[in-house]
Amino acid sequence: MSGAMDYALWIPVLPIVAFPIILFLGNVFKGTDLWRGKWKEGGIIATVVIGTCLGLSIWLIVGYIGQVTGNESVGQIGDWLSFHMVENGNLVSYTIGFGMYLDHVSVMLLFVASFLCFLIAIFSLGYMNTDPVNLDRNHRFYAEFLLFCAGMLGMVLADNFLWLFIFWEIMGLCSYLLIGFYYERPSAAYAAKKAFLTTRVGDVFLLIGLLILWNLFGSLDFSVVWAEDNIAAVDAGTLKIALFMMFVGAVGKSAQFPLHVWLPDAMEGPTPVSALIHAATMVNAGLYLVARMFPFFASPAMEGEFTDLAILIAWIGGITAFMAALIAFVQRDIKKVLAYSTMSQLAYIFTGLGAALWFANTGHEEIALLAFGASMFHLFNHAMAKGMLFMASGSVIHEMHHAHHEVSHHGSSESAERDAGGAAAGVDHAAHGGHEDHDHFDAQDMSNMGGLASKMPITATAMAVGSASIIGIPLIGGFWSKEGIVGAAWQASLTPGGAWMLVPALLVLITAGMTGFYMSRMWLMTFAGKPKTPVANGVVEQTPFIPIPLVTLTVMTLGGVVFAGFEFVHWVADGHAEMHFTNVLSGIGVELKHAFLPSGEENGALIYLVTMLTIVISTIVGPAIAMALYGGRLAKGEKAKPWLAWLVSLSSRVRRKNHFDNSTWAESGLADSLHQRLYFDAWYDAAMLKIVVPFANACAWFDQHVIDGAIKGLEYGSQEGSSVIRRLTTGSGRDYIMMVALGTLAIFVLIWGVA
Repeated sequence: MSGAMDYALWIPVLPIVAFPIILFLGNVFKGTDLWRGKWKEGGIIATVVIGTCLGLSIWLIVGYIGQVTGNESVGQIGDWLSFHMVENGNLVSYTIGFGMYLDHVSVMLLFVASFLCFLIAIFSLGYMNTDPVNLDRNHRFYAEFLLFCAGMLGMVLADNFLWLFIFWEIMGLCSYLLIGFYYERPSAAYAAKKAFLTTRVGDVFLLIGLLILWNLFGSLDFSVVWAEDNIAAVDAGTLKIALFMMFVGAVGKSAQFPLHVWLPDAMEGPTPVSALIHAATMVNAGLYLVARMFPFFASPAMEGEFTDLAILIAWIGGITAFMAALIAFVQRDIKKVLAYSTMSQLAYIFTGLGAALWFANTGHEEIALLAFGASMFHLFNHAMAKGMLFMASGSVIHEMHHAHHEVSHHGSSESAERDAGGAAAGVDHAAHGGHEDHDHFDAQDMSNMGGLASKMPITATAMAVGSASIIGIPLIGGFWSKEGIVGAAWQASLTPGGAWMLVPALLVLITAGMTGFYMSRMWLMTFAGKPKTPVANGVVEQTPFIPIPLVTLTVMTLGGVVFAGFEFVHWVADGHAEMHFTNVLSGIGVELKHAFLPSGEENGALIYLVTMLTIVISTIVGPAIAMALYGGRLAKGEKAKPWLAWLVSLSSRVRRKNHFDNSTWAESGLADSLHQRLYFDAWYDAAMLKIVVPFANACAWFDQHVIDGAIKGLEYGSQEGSSVIRRLTTGSGRDYIMMVALGTLAIFVLIWGVA
C-alpha cells in the first residue's frame, strides 16, 4: 500500500503534464500524415496517459482493499501554502498542505473515474478521428479531455476541501471548453456559456460555505473538520449554514432543480464529452461533495440539528427525479433523452443520500449506512450504464451520419436527396449536437431511425443492457441499488419524525415506472420496427474502436450481480476492509435483503410491498406501455441476434394487441410544456431581463455618475486650481520675493498665535 501511495500523486499530475504537451505537438505537427495517422492527433498520447492513471489507480485500490483495517489512508505530500493572520492581537501561522485521502467512497469513485475515462478515450479514437469536421483540431479535444480527467481524479484524491474546490473548478473550466468545442456554432457557444454561468452560481455558494467552514474549524483538512471533538466545539446553526451553502454548490454541479437547466444543452459538445460529463466526472462531483457531508450529520454532538437540511436534500432529489423523467417522455433527440435520464437518476442518489443523512442525524446508524451504501452503489451502477449508453448513442449517431453521407452523395433515393437538401456540408456539425438548419437531416432524431437492431447488434445490445440497468430490471446493474434507495426513502417516511420524507418517497416510486417507459421508448424508437428513413436503412456498424468500450461496459453492467455478491453496499458504507470474495452466492442473498429492506422491523412488510411495486411498475408497466406505442417487428428479411430478437418480437406482439392512440396527449398543453422544458429557460431569461439587467444598468449608472463623477470632479478641480496657480507665476523676481515675504510673515503669525 505504501508503495502505491508514493506514486498516487502521478494519477492527477500525468494528465495535467500531458495537457500542454498535446497542445504544443498539435500546433507544431498539425496537418502531417504522421500526426493524423499514427498519433491520432494526440489521441494515442491521451489514451496511454489515462491508461497509466487507471493502472496506478487499480494498484492503489487493490492495496487499500487488502488492508487488515478499514480505516482511511492519508498520504501527506507536502506543504503548499503558508501564511499568517492576526487573531485577537496574536499572530497565528497557518499551513495548507496537499495530500491524498483514501476511504471506501474515494476508492470507488477513483475506479469509476479512471476506468470510464480510459474507455471514453478509446471510444474517442473511433468517434472523433473518423469525422472530417474534427480534422486538425482533435489535439485540442484530447488536451482538454485530459485536463477534465485530471480535475475529477484530483478531486477524488484530495485530502481537504480547498483542493477539492480547486479541482472542482478545473472541471468547470473544462466543461466550458468541451461543451463549446464546436464554438463556431452559435448553439454550442451559447450552451457552453450557459453551463459555465449556471454552475458558477452554485460555485459561489460552495465557496461561501467553505469560508464559513474555515472560520469554524480554522482548517479545511478532512482530518480536522471531521474530528468528533472539533465538530462538538462549533455552533450547530453556523455549521448548518455552511453545509447548506455547500449543498447548493452540489446542486449546480450535478444539475439538480433549480440549477438543472444547463445539462440538456451540454449535448452540444461531442458525444465523448457527454459520456465524460454524465458518467465519469462532472455530475458525480456534486454527489461526492454531499457524501463528504456524512460525518457532520453522523456526529453525536449534532444529533437532530440537521434533519431539515437532510429532508431538503431528499426533496430536491425527488422533485428533480420526477420532473426530468416527465420531460424525457417527449424528447426525440436520443442524447437529450439520456441527458434527462442522467438528471433523474442522479436525483435518485440525492434522495438516497438525503435519507441516509436524515437517519444518521436522528441516531439510526445501521439504516443510515445501508441507505448511504445503496446511494453510492447506484452512483457506480449509473456511471457504468450511462457511460455505455452515451457511447452507444454516439455509435448510432456516427453511423447514421455516415449513412446519410453515403445516401446524400450517391443519390440512392429521391427521399434521401430531399433529406440531404443539398447541404451535406453542414451535417458533420448536426451529427454532433444541435441543428444548423431545419432542412438538414438530424442524425440524433429517433424519428429518423428505427430497425437498427439487425444492423448494429453490438450497439443495440449495449443500449438494451444499459437501459435495463437504468430501469432496474432484476439482477442487472441498477436493480441492486435503486430498490435500496426507494426502500430507504419509504423507511424514513414511516419512521417517527420523518413524515416530510413521504413526498420524495412517493416521487421516486412514481419515477421508477416513468423510467421504465422513457428508456424503453428510446430503445424501441431506435432499434425496433422498420427503418423510418432511407438513411436508417443504410446504416452499418463499422467504425473501429467504438465496440471495445461498449462490450466492456456491457460485461461490467451484467456483472452487477457479482458486485452485489461481494456485498458492495455494506463495504462502501461501513468500511469493511475486505469484500467477500469467497462466497458470492451468500453475498447475493445479503444484497437482496438490502435491496428490499423487508427485515424484521416494524414496517418491514410495507417496505417489502413498496419495493415489489417498484419492480412491477418499472419492469412491466412502463416498458409495456412503451411497447404498445413504439414496438414493432423488423423489416422483412432483417433478423436481429437471438438475445435481441425476443425483445423485438415481444414489442411487436404487445403493440399489435394493445396499441392505442395517444395523439390527444401528444398534442396537449402539457406535452407542449414538456417540449418547452416546463418553461424554466423562459422564466430564467425573464428574471434576467427584469432583475439582473436593470440592476446591472443601475450599477453602470452609479459607476458613471458617482464613481467616475467623483474622480472626474477631482480631476476638474485640480485642473482649475492649476490654472489659478499658473496665473500667479508671472516670472518677475520681485513678485516671488513678495510672496516669500508674505509667506514668512504668515508662518510667523501662526507660530506666534500657537505660542
